[in-house]
Amino acid sequence: MAIKTGRYGTVSYDPAGVTPVALIALNKWKMSQKTPMINVTCFLDTNKVYVPDLKDLSGSISGFWNSTNFVLFSAVDATTPGLLKLVPNSTEATFYWSGLAYLDADIDCTVSGAPAVSGTFSAAGSWTFAHP
Repeated sequence: MAIKTGRYGTVSYDPAGVTPVALIALNKWKMSQKTPMINVTCFLDTNKVYVPDLKDLSGSISGFWNSTNFVLFSAVDATTPGLLKLVPNSTEATFYWSGLAYLDADIDCTVSGAPAVSGTFSAAGSWTFAHP
């Protein structure tokens, strides 16, 4: 078993949906791939019965303001989705999730710390999980 730190994780994005480039100054990402269940319980069933709906892929990113990279804030204004790529550990770059996504963003400035940025993403098409 090869367990590695998330210290070398990366988040990349390309508004054109072709070749994503790293979003800098991020230190956390989280992805959810929950599949909602549809209740199909019928008369005379002895318990509730469910079938899976489509997977709902979404997540969040966070880090710090970097005045040399506006990609996250530009993505917020995009009318079309861009290509988002999430790598848990860049020393094993063959493992990643990617797909088209819409993004939104927040910035939180305080007198006692570095300006923090955060955002969420939602799938805008099918995603893939690449692995060897």
